[in-house]
Amino acid sequence: MPKSKPRKKAAAKKKQQRREFHAAARDVAIEGYPQGTWDDDAQELLTSRGWVAYRDLEMDQLGDGWEWLPSQLPLDAGMGGEPGPTSVFPNVEGGYDVELASANGTVDPDRSGHYDTLEDLAAALDVLEAWRVPVGEYVLPDSPSFSANTPWEICQLYAGGMIDHWELVADLLHFPYEETAEGFAAVERAHRGGFIPTILFDAVVRGRSA
Repeated sequence: MPKSKPRKKAAAKKKQQRREFHAAARDVAIEGYPQGTWDDDAQELLTSRGWVAYRDLEMDQLGDGWEWLPSQLPLDAGMGGEPGPTSVFPNVEGGYDVELASANGTVDPDRSGHYDTLEDLAAALDVLEAWRVPVGEYVLPDSPSFSANTPWEICQLYAGGMIDHWELVADLLHFPYEETAEGFAAVERAHRGGFIPTILFDAVVRGRSA
């Protein structure tokens, strides 16, 4: 049976930390963030392909952002920080910034880029969606830990606001379902019961089938 790990931080605090991280990565201030970082055309394109939008999660964000959650590593695979998925952000000066998935949540200049137009971004999406952190850049523990002992309990934690969406997806993508009686059916039951939204359920299904 997989181990569960204690959750000492509230989900709201984790959201704020990621919010500050991405703002700092683009070298802008949290307060007084310039307008123009909302993009309905990119929202339509990316969500139609399965990218998860910050606005659809009702996050307290500074602007639009989209994550390709199938690229998310297990949270305890991080090397000096928490892993993060491939992400896209509209740039305040135009175009789109991309950060490839990483094992420690940092923005590697060699794995980040900028696309001047939505057409340029669209042409690159197949490659961006296929990207995964190379195996040699992270280490999985012999006994991985998760937010709870079962997938059903993990989904309940998310529904109760105890874990964030990327923690939920990381856990459900990499959980050893063969070690539980209900298997992945527990996640399907949680989805039917409204414990997890369809956009995150679909991301988990897509990531497990990749």
